[in-house]
Amino acid sequence: MPAPEDFWSYFAAVATYVAVLAVPGGVVGWAAGLRGWALAGLAPLLSYAITGLAGPWLAIAHVPYGPLSVAACTLLLAAVLYGLRRLAVARGWMTPGAEEPHQAWTRRAHLAVAGCVGIATAVSIAVVVSGRGGTTAVFQRWDTVFHANGIRYIADTGDGSLTGMGTLNWYPDGSFYPNAYHLVGALVYQLSGTSIPVTLNAVTMPIAGLFALAMVALVRQLGGRAVFAGCAALVAGGATTGAYESVSSGLLPFALGIVLTPLAAVALQRFVVRPGVDTGAVLALSAAGLLAAHSSALFGAILFALPLVVQRWYRAVRGRRVDGVPDGKAAWRVAGGDVLKMIPVMAGAGLLAAPHILGAITFTSGSYPYHPWGSHMAVWKALAMLATFKQVLPVPQIWLTVFLAFGALTLVALRRLRWVMLSALGLSALFVVVACFGGEDWVISLSRPWWNDRFRLMALAAIPMCLIAAHGMSEAQRWLAKLADGRAWVRARPWLTGRVGLATAVLIVVAMGVLTGGFYRAANAKTVSLLYYNGLPGEVVPPVSQDEIDAMDRLGTLGIPGDQKVLNDRLDGTAWMYALTGVHPVAAHYDAGAVNPDAVYLAAHFRDYDTDPRVRAVARQLNVHYVLVGSGTIRRDTPISPGLQKLDGLDFVSVVYRNPGAVIYRITK
Repeated sequence: MPAPEDFWSYFAAVATYVAVLAVPGGVVGWAAGLRGWALAGLAPLLSYAITGLAGPWLAIAHVPYGPLSVAACTLLLAAVLYGLRRLAVARGWMTPGAEEPHQAWTRRAHLAVAGCVGIATAVSIAVVVSGRGGTTAVFQRWDTVFHANGIRYIADTGDGSLTGMGTLNWYPDGSFYPNAYHLVGALVYQLSGTSIPVTLNAVTMPIAGLFALAMVALVRQLGGRAVFAGCAALVAGGATTGAYESVSSGLLPFALGIVLTPLAAVALQRFVVRPGVDTGAVLALSAAGLLAAHSSALFGAILFALPLVVQRWYRAVRGRRVDGVPDGKAAWRVAGGDVLKMIPVMAGAGLLAAPHILGAITFTSGSYPYHPWGSHMAVWKALAMLATFKQVLPVPQIWLTVFLAFGALTLVALRRLRWVMLSALGLSALFVVVACFGGEDWVISLSRPWWNDRFRLMALAAIPMCLIAAHGMSEAQRWLAKLADGRAWVRARPWLTGRVGLATAVLIVVAMGVLTGGFYRAANAKTVSLLYYNGLPGEVVPPVSQDEIDAMDRLGTLGIPGDQKVLNDRLDGTAWMYALTGVHPVAAHYDAGAVNPDAVYLAAHFRDYDTDPRVRAVARQLNVHYVLVGSGTIRRDTPISPGLQKLDGLDFVSVVYRNPGAVIYRITK
């Protein structure tokens, strides 16, 4: 069914999603010693780690995946971590505390930063809701049908394996895909009782809010000011190239991986400052969670966070104080100790994520075709895109560019976060190489984890770019506060002195909100609207049309058994059939790579049912009794499969249902 225009259904789904993110990860994080912003920020990543690991391991153990089994896994993991931490503290193996931020924030500062995260989340929800255009809540882009069907499959079957949901399209053996996104979505779908489109919308709505929360946790962990953290949240909520562009392309698990990536640096910093069973477990679970969210997320997190360790080692070489290291320790011992202590953590993460690692190795060495993108953009244009935070829309986010420049000029004030500039240079260089030389063999090999796609690499580069822009915004506030403090009328009124910081922070946030039209809400809504139209904003006939939705809805009332498949075209909107009705289509995804050749043959030659024995044999083998033909395809230049055209009047089918854009046939022979 299409998502109903009902506030309470959306509210229930979003609230359920927030609970699914907060509770499992929050319980395990608390058991591992996380508190404050580190706990709030890492809880979503830990929840994805728990579900993303539980699904495949439960499938191996032949235990159904669902709310009860996830709750059991959560409590078991929390009990183990709590017991190990208590034992380590009692035996004197570790002394917690060194990993916590040294700079204290006031209660007012904590509340103000929380308010900024709330604003960013509200902006994110407003962007997605207004981007829908009021026509339909069914996602239209390429991979979204795979994600929708995957969520429905896990919820219906309890199969949380890494290949199970792929059996809907690549039968009988399925196809590997990291499924933490779908495992969480299945819980939301089951617990909220809403439809699959509502579930997908609910999981998408707060995406930039998660980005904002991750940014705040990172700034707080590295000792940044509260103003910096609040600005980071607001920039994350407004930057188009951060979360929104990936969402607009239908790259939903990838977008999730992007917004969770800053948390890798949080977990890494806590571990290198105070290695222990608790900080090591959090780091291992964070790495496994990123891998389970999307295969490229762990690679991106390593590239993003590696400069943190480089800065740490550089300080040791120069004889500066290094967090968690006694004064006077040789630089080579600092670096060697960090590497040696990391080995058991990575080994533990590898064991936890063994099904994902083995599945990825098997997938990349298998027959699934890899089609890299070739991009040959001018270098100056790629650099301009990076600096102006825009790639899909023609209008630059000029105020973010201004703050980015100011942040780069005041780099020295970043202190423990100076490594972010190195991260920005490295990830930006990777984007430029792929955008400008994407057809070269060495570039294709280098960027394969990101499918050689400049849009994905722009999102990755946007993480440190957003941090630098937020730093510039916070330094602008510091400059305004210093300017105001120097005024005679302020010095003459001591009661104003302690309020200048708050007043200038509020001023710059309000000014930013006004100048950007609500933190670029309208521009980002236009970007996200592509998710619902698969074309220019304002198109009224999306690939999954309302006529096709109505026909699929009718199909769901025909009592078709679960072992039957309905013949459909691979490129029209009927691939959403399973997600919307639970009826199994022959083609459950637009992607035809490595699919069953019999299914391809059937769609191409079904008109020859009377005269072609292979067509009849395949129809019997796939247990096909109905045919659903839609209108239009996701590739505008590709027509409906020839075997499904002009079926009216043929004596082996009869019409069951028809509307202007879709028709259901029953096979009568």
